[in-house]
Amino acid sequence: MYTKHFFPRAWCAAALATVLGAFAGAALADPPERVARVGFLRGEVSFQPAGDDRWVEASLNRPLGTGDKVYTDRDSRAEFEAGAAVMRIDERTTFSLLNLDDEIAQVELTEGVLSLRVRRLERGESYEVDTPTLAFVVSEPGEYRIDISPQGDSTMVTVFDGAGDVYGENNASYGVRAGNSYRFNDSALHDYEVLDLPRADDFDNWVASRNQRYQRSVSSRYVADDMIGYADLDEAGSWEDDREYGSVWYPTSVSVGWAPYRYGHWSWVDPWGWTWIDNAAWGFAPFHYGRWVYARNRWGWCPGPRHVRAVYAPALVAFVGGGGWGASISVGGGPIGWFPLGPRDVYVPWYRASRDYFHNVNVRNTTVINNTYITNVYNNYSAGRPITGTQYAYRNNVQAVTAVSRDVFVGARPVAASRVQVNPAQLRTAQVASRLAIAPTPASFVAANAQRARAVPQAAAIDRRVIARTAPPPQPIATAARVQAIQRNNAQPLARDEQRQLAARTAAAQPAAARRVQVVGEGRGATPPPPLPTRGAAAARQPAAGRTAPANPANPRGNAPAVAPRGENARVPQPERGLPSSRFAPHGERAQPRGNAAAERSVLPQREAPQARQTPPQRETREAPQSRQMPQREAPQTRQAPPQREVREAPQMRQAPPQREVREAPQMRQAPPQREVREAPQMRQAPPQREVREAPQMRQAPPQREVREAPQMRQAPPQREVREAPQMRQAPPPREVRQAPQRSQPPERRQSDKKDDDDHRRR
Repeated sequence: MYTKHFFPRAWCAAALATVLGAFAGAALADPPERVARVGFLRGEVSFQPAGDDRWVEASLNRPLGTGDKVYTDRDSRAEFEAGAAVMRIDERTTFSLLNLDDEIAQVELTEGVLSLRVRRLERGESYEVDTPTLAFVVSEPGEYRIDISPQGDSTMVTVFDGAGDVYGENNASYGVRAGNSYRFNDSALHDYEVLDLPRADDFDNWVASRNQRYQRSVSSRYVADDMIGYADLDEAGSWEDDREYGSVWYPTSVSVGWAPYRYGHWSWVDPWGWTWIDNAAWGFAPFHYGRWVYARNRWGWCPGPRHVRAVYAPALVAFVGGGGWGASISVGGGPIGWFPLGPRDVYVPWYRASRDYFHNVNVRNTTVINNTYITNVYNNYSAGRPITGTQYAYRNNVQAVTAVSRDVFVGARPVAASRVQVNPAQLRTAQVASRLAIAPTPASFVAANAQRARAVPQAAAIDRRVIARTAPPPQPIATAARVQAIQRNNAQPLARDEQRQLAARTAAAQPAAARRVQVVGEGRGATPPPPLPTRGAAAARQPAAGRTAPANPANPRGNAPAVAPRGENARVPQPERGLPSSRFAPHGERAQPRGNAAAERSVLPQREAPQARQTPPQRETREAPQSRQMPQREAPQTRQAPPQREVREAPQMRQAPPQREVREAPQMRQAPPQREVREAPQMRQAPPQREVREAPQMRQAPPQREVREAPQMRQAPPQREVREAPQMRQAPPPREVRQAPQRSQPPERRQSDKKDDDDHRRR
């Protein structure tokens, strides 16, 4: 019984393994559906293609693949887009792509500053930044910044929004959360600091301005969220609704005789092979996604479906050629022509692709194409047969076709200046090629007009060892060896699995010292790393604005202390050290506040402390014992004063809050000041100290106390205390003070009269 079912089960298992292997092989043979793009350049930015030892000036719209390197010189910056993420680097930064496919974008940062913003994170996707100290992996969409110290021995991870994990040697790992900055001083993650968000520097302000372009982009309403380059369309064109094609984008200004895929050059980019690089600043999305349409006597671009993941293509064109084509036009070994695809045209890749990729790259780039038609074309494509029986929209349109010599095409030279004229008769005899059997040369990997880079990174920075969470694939082999492998492959691009096998054999022959990437955390399971202590939660417990916290000599800035970090050598930063506004950036420009709530609260105690020290309420407190013998009306006010210096004055002002006192000031001015002005000469003759000494004689008269306090309150810097004086002058006791001199005068008169009577009697 068991024997009867054993062989069928074994056969099913073997068949299933074969099918899964075939699917895995087909998937690995397909190129990635997403790519990275150079979207912004400023200053001296150098570029080195994978497997090449040349450093040239970086060019806009250049697609980036595994192994490509970028370096920014002093006062230079660059921006890269990869799917739903944007990466930006500051000056003096060495950046490299270790791996890029549909699941992972893994970059290497050996020096400088990197800003990473992830708008969306699908299941299975990963964004990883490998540094000499640690590997940072994004776990939630957000905004992050990575700073490398100039010596490469320390890394700072700042989480503005979102969350991520850091990995180090010996399976060390921690979670980092939003609103905090973490500085790690060793690769084992033992020595680290938990800091508040530093103040924003010039690089942060530039990043924020670039992010606003995506947030305010009008084109985001018409394209897929992960389509690269859509933000550049807003400044170069406008959108219009077409009854037949839907939303169409039209460029505002183009040259006379302009046509898609005419102003730029061709370059070889693995694993897609021949790739179009346009000259226009907006020339990425319209040339790698969607379809072009000629309507209303002008060219417009249809982006395709909006609610599906966009699929990148090296160029959505169809190549034309053939025997009659080459014989009629013989310039430099025969011309090569192409035309843009219309909304109903099927894109036939000139590289190896599976049925799923063939379907996705067509359906997700247009909305009016027929699935059955796609399947029929794929059958001819997979069998290597010519593409026949197809009706291309612009195949016979002379104004849409562009042709150049083979040397211009292979040499990555500008197309517009070397274009070859084609007549309608030649187009009718030309054939649409299903395979572009043209092998590259070493010159095909870099634009012919690219200048040699004037600034290159130091070898010490490039050769630094980095920590990685995910093992990257072997880096591509040298360009010359790769060209030979492509020629042996019938001038077809090498699939990803073929490239990795070739690179793995080359890497195995290299010494162990040449392997710079150290993969860590292999033993960790799916359990997320424990989070590091945060300062954001502690900062939220600070006193609210308007209140003064008790003085703490150990924390003069008023910052909430961080929770004790993990690790024996972990350190909590001393408040008096402050935070470097530019982290490890070499320029050290003056920082501007970023608007962090915790940082704003820490400034409040500093502003209130000087005011509390300048106020003279302490003198009034010392005279309190003398005032105890005064009438009981004032004694309760003095006893109710809390111990705080500023609050001691509050009991007198509790009945009216600070704002009310300001409002009552006009009422106090209405009190007749003439009576007090008459007494002013008497007070001027006696200095304030003498009045204090005479206080015991005038204890029975309450107004004298008010007179004593009046000079003191006039000396107090706050204006509010001076305004309280009129209230005390309205008290009736001042009248008794005025009558006191009158009572002392009558006795003097009676003595003089008595003296006159005595003299009269003697006479």
